[in-house]
Amino acid sequence: MATAFLENTSTSTLATTQAYSFAIDPTSEQANALRSHIGGSRFAYNALLGLVAANWDENREKKAAGLEVTKYDYLSTSHFGLLYLWAEKRNELAPWWGENGVSTYNDAAQRLSKAFTNFHRGRAKFPTFKRRGQGGSVRFTNTAVRLSDAHHVRVSRIGEVKTYESTRKLYRHVNRGTAKIMAATVCERGGKWTVAFTVEVQRRVCATRAPERVIGVDVGLTALYTGATPDGEQVLQVANLRHLQHSEKKLAHAQRIAARRQGPRPGQAPTSRWKRANTRVQKIHSGVANARRNLIHETTTMLAKDYDVIVVEDLNVAGMLRNHSLAKHIADASWGEFTRQLEYKTKWYGSTLVKAGPFYPSSKTCSRCGTVKAKLSLDERTYHCETCGLAIDRDVNAAINLARLGLPGTSSGTGRGGEVRPVASTDPAHPDEASTDTPPESGA
Repeated sequence: MATAFLENTSTSTLATTQAYSFAIDPTSEQANALRSHIGGSRFAYNALLGLVAANWDENREKKAAGLEVTKYDYLSTSHFGLLYLWAEKRNELAPWWGENGVSTYNDAAQRLSKAFTNFHRGRAKFPTFKRRGQGGSVRFTNTAVRLSDAHHVRVSRIGEVKTYESTRKLYRHVNRGTAKIMAATVCERGGKWTVAFTVEVQRRVCATRAPERVIGVDVGLTALYTGATPDGEQVLQVANLRHLQHSEKKLAHAQRIAARRQGPRPGQAPTSRWKRANTRVQKIHSGVANARRNLIHETTTMLAKDYDVIVVEDLNVAGMLRNHSLAKHIADASWGEFTRQLEYKTKWYGSTLVKAGPFYPSSKTCSRCGTVKAKLSLDERTYHCETCGLAIDRDVNAAINLARLGLPGTSSGTGRGGEVRPVASTDPAHPDEASTDTPPESGA
């Protein structure tokens, strides 16, 4: 068994940043106070952005008039520069700023600074003003949010907030000194509240295991995941549940109701009926996202625990989304999230992730004789080889070819631009999820 093999494997300690997310149940007074913090962060973000934009426009007019403009005439867009600007202007812009904690405005300055950094480096457009609507989030730093016990979270200026689920694993980590809470983000989505802790955890990571069990995983739309071993045995098939497609009728009905209500407009607040209708829409979206994420977590955890080498395709998902006929179904399948989770979970459990190049012809190659077809349309669900006469499901055929790339000393010699890229195992993992799974010997 792979689990028994895992227990006998040597481990090493690694400081890794991990996220723990919990659903919380604030009272109505606490919810209003949290919304005040979220609104304060949004207001500070918009106010600082307006000051910087006005400063840039003024300097642009000076240049057009032939006046000299130096770098000192521009407002700083760094994190601390924006904080100093807020401290200078806060009494004028927001005399009520003292009602919220200082982390509220630090969060606004940090987010705006990051937005300007992305703009300067060409990764995003010029920052835009945040629109007021339902939901939102605010990030607390230092000790503004901490765990009171296994069922309560203490938030500065809010008090103790009850959690829906036990925080026992994280609470024990903190008490043992093997984890340190760096920050926490409180978020409201669809009428539901969550708190996500950014934690620095001393995690015991298993050493890389010997490649005894190898599996190739082919992702698709008919079958979401198809796995096979190098000897041709199919060992995994996960059906595509099409979460979004099955909820489309209910979602469309809820959206039509919300569209008939009086929503937010410039200078006009949304009605209570629109808020209730929009909450129903957000709950449907949230349910679809949670169901999709849960299936991916279950599959990736099983693969990382039970197999030593996992081979997947390094797909260009962004390019595939340009196909308007399949874009919705590809986005619902979330192939990129599947690979992202495998990257850090294989590091946790000592397995190895191998990525085949995006041009490796896993589906076009015969798993028996190695003949590569020139063309293979998407509607051909059964692979027929004209050379050896093999007839096999195309997804199973692709999974077998991928699995053989994970054998020691194997490299892809076929296919335009084909390559095999093992994922480096020295970098710390940065998972954005609430999993607290650890190897058996870690004692979590």
